[in-house]
Amino acid sequence: MIHIILFGPPGCGKGTQAKIISNKFGLIHLSTGMIFRDHMKRKTNLGKIASFYINKGILVPDMITTNMLNIEIQKHFKAKGIIYDGYPRTKNQIFSLEKILTKFCLGKINIIFYFFIQKNMIINRLLKRGKISHRDDDTDIITVKRRIKEYDKETSLIWNNHKWENSIIKLNASFSVEKISVFIEEKIMNLLYSN
Repeated sequence: MIHIILFGPPGCGKGTQAKIISNKFGLIHLSTGMIFRDHMKRKTNLGKIASFYINKGILVPDMITTNMLNIEIQKHFKAKGIIYDGYPRTKNQIFSLEKILTKFCLGKINIIFYFFIQKNMIINRLLKRGKISHRDDDTDIITVKRRIKEYDKETSLIWNNHKWENSIIKLNASFSVEKISVFIEEKIMNLLYSN
């Protein structure tokens, strides 16, 4: 089973690429944001807790995110692989993911695609997305800026460890969707052939 991480600031195009790759290679797309928003829409307890944090533009606490994701991973033991979109976001979440993969003998983290992009481009993209998708956390400039700040502070450096240096592949998220997906597909093909 292969495990692919899409990592980068909000609005860098992770979700778009995750959908393309999951369709192309038949992989499971796990997006913490999508799962949380689904719970928020259904007004579950998890949704109520998540919305408190998300609408403020801050990260949902590790314990809540990790527990939810562990439940999701356990639904997909038979899958060819999983794409993690927006997870892990903290060092603790990396440890938790490694722990569950080891516990159920599901393999290891294979590739981390690191999307980098200029801040002003992210802000424009998020505000535009907010208008189209009516996502509360994307429509308000103050929340958007807080999410980017939160990413810079909490998330941007979590893979800075020599353990991961051979797994990280940097890509310029300001390129076109097609260009990025061709680049990602090539790397995944290589991974699938070598496995």
